[in-house]
Amino acid sequence: MARREEPSRGILDPVAKMLRLPFGTPEFIDRIVTGSVNQVGRRTLRMLITTWDAAGGGPFAASALGSTGLAKTAEIVQSMFVGPVFNPVLKMLGADKIAIRASLCASQLVGLGILRYGIRSEPMHSMSVDQLVDAIGPTMQRYLVGDIGK
Repeated sequence: MARREEPSRGILDPVAKMLRLPFGTPEFIDRIVTGSVNQVGRRTLRMLITTWDAAGGGPFAASALGSTGLAKTAEIVQSMFVGPVFNPVLKMLGADKIAIRASLCASQLVGLGILRYGIRSEPMHSMSVDQLVDAIGPTMQRYLVGDIGK
């Protein structure tokens, strides 16, 4: 199930730069899909939240919201997640309704990012990574591989 590409070295791809990943997008995708499918939602969240916390909010930093506006930031981040990250992840997981699932996943992450890093809404801003993963993980898991209805 894992994607076998060389880990990125040197210059990161544009999506990895925008997401503030310390590795390339192919390696990020590989880290998501490697392991139990029952933990894929938690793995995705933990990796992103930990990375964004270390990067001061990553693509959701207050300056990004202030300079481009909330709608534009959400549009940029959603398009960043859907095509380059969630479409390949969902295909590798063998999921159905890929377009719907990818959009649902992206919307969850955009909302989390804007509330935690952009407007620093409490209590979400001060919740630990574990608390966020425990709270949001089941929703992300359902969006990735669970029942999303008809």
